[in-house]
Amino acid sequence: MSLPLYIHGNSDVGRQRAQNEDSFRVAAHPDGSRLLLVCDGMGGHEAGEVASQVASDRIVEVIAASSPDNPPRALYQAFVEANQAVLDAVSTRGAEGMGTTGVAAWVLGSRCYVGWVGDSRLYQFRDGAPIERTRDHTRVAQMVSQGILTAEEARHHPEAHVLVMALGGSPGVQKIFKPEVWTDPLELRSGDVVLLCSDGLYDLIEDHELYPLIEGRDYQEAVERLIHTANERGGTDNISVILLVVGQPEVPRVANGPRASRRETLPDGMPMLAPVSPVRPEPEERATRLPEPLKVEPLAPVVPASPDTPVQAGRTGRRVPLWWLLATGLVALGLGIGLGLRASSKTPPDNSGQAEGK
Repeated sequence: MSLPLYIHGNSDVGRQRAQNEDSFRVAAHPDGSRLLLVCDGMGGHEAGEVASQVASDRIVEVIAASSPDNPPRALYQAFVEANQAVLDAVSTRGAEGMGTTGVAAWVLGSRCYVGWVGDSRLYQFRDGAPIERTRDHTRVAQMVSQGILTAEEARHHPEAHVLVMALGGSPGVQKIFKPEVWTDPLELRSGDVVLLCSDGLYDLIEDHELYPLIEGRDYQEAVERLIHTANERGGTDNISVILLVVGQPEVPRVANGPRASRRETLPDGMPMLAPVSPVRPEPEERATRLPEPLKVEPLAPVVPASPDTPVQAGRTGRRVPLWWLLATGLVALGLGIGLGLRASSKTPPDNSGQAEGK
């Protein structure tokens, strides 16, 4: 017997944008499965809004017509067709650079299949701790994975939301377009919470704050609480949230408060992904991860040179103190004078130049 699913979603324009370019969908299928989807458009007024709507509509259509025999393959194909639909809209409207992110969860019973493109996110919580999270397809996410930036530096980096992959968008992001889909589903248990959101939420609410804000609340109230908090903190972007609670309408409370084992405390500052492989539909359509890491050559140590500060031979970079040189010179000079005086006392006088008779 399948567990009941309590799902609610909402989207808000925020406090600093005139237009809501986000789009979300919660679709119920005849087989009892549910599709949850958040898209965050880009390209400015109308363009971003159109891109997110076109992409979300197409993903819903493809999944509705797909067989549940191979959910990862269906999700992959849905993102491929959504990308083409956005590109077609770009050519029709002449809106260069119009594009959108997208994150989808297809829930079939206790299994949740996940796919995404861009930096809209999915989180899975169990007992108050995040156990799964999608990774962002952004430039700074690449730099964090390569050790160039820390997670905190990436959060405040001026290019924090420069995408390396999107549905539609510039020719640059299309060069490496490959939807990322987990082949293994998330296994859902009673009390699990799944959250999908756009960056308008997580930019203003830290990962470790998400669950404490909603625990003990009704699933609908929890969504509004998250959006309200993001707006209280400035509402700098559109905010879209979908929440799924498994088995009960309230977000479970966590006994003894926050757990120390939450994954955001790991060294890289973000929850780990499950060790699964991306979907590989066909040889020519391999779903890849992010582009190859940048190769950063280490710089050689630089030793500043100074003409008046000698360096000991054979020990590059070790300077000899000036006082030591002066002291050595004085000692040598003193020894030289002493030896000279001693030598002169042992030499017989030269009388060749003296006049006889004296």
